[in-house]
Amino acid sequence: MFPAVYFYRKDRIGRLIGGLTSVEEQRLSIPEMLLLLAAGAGFAQYANVLVAILQNWISSSYGETMTKITSGKSLFMMIFWMGIIAPVAEEMIFRWLIYLRLRDHFSVLFSAVISAAFFGIYHGNVLQAVYAFVLGGIFAWFLEMGGNKWTSVLMHIGANTWILIFSEYAQTLVEKAGAGSLLMIYGVFAAAMIGGYQYFARRGEKRGYRAV
Repeated sequence: MFPAVYFYRKDRIGRLIGGLTSVEEQRLSIPEMLLLLAAGAGFAQYANVLVAILQNWISSSYGETMTKITSGKSLFMMIFWMGIIAPVAEEMIFRWLIYLRLRDHFSVLFSAVISAAFFGIYHGNVLQAVYAFVLGGIFAWFLEMGGNKWTSVLMHIGANTWILIFSEYAQTLVEKAGAGSLLMIYGVFAAAMIGGYQYFARRGEKRGYRAV
């Protein structure tokens, strides 16, 4: 992670000298941080639905791979490594470096798609690649609109942490609270996704300039 931080700071200085970005990033309030965590979790949950649908047509060991990764491991340690450390490291590489370097020369859409493609390829498995591509594009867009480098990191942490928790307790939740509890979760996350999109879209449009 340290080399990524070094190159990001070096790139940031170059952008400031070249007039590509503002002097200061936009700050994130605690409510905004919570919204990003919730939106990230929501996008991950719905992306998992897409993966489940595609799994019917694509032969993949996605489910087995996830089981091998999480089986017999402490949830706390998985959240620490896969829910926090991994997202921070991956965002530094795929958004702070790859996306932002592409953004220095190309549009938001092109830069987001290409960086998301690299993010998907990095995950290897076909279904994991689709999942990562979708989320990678979303993270890049929120990074641009949010105007703060931690925007995509918080979303990624929310996504990974929620999927780990949901995978661990979903069956127990259904058994104790019924299938309606899942519908409630999907409804809450849909609101977080839509609300997060609208809020940060307005934030980016109101700012009117690139901040990262």
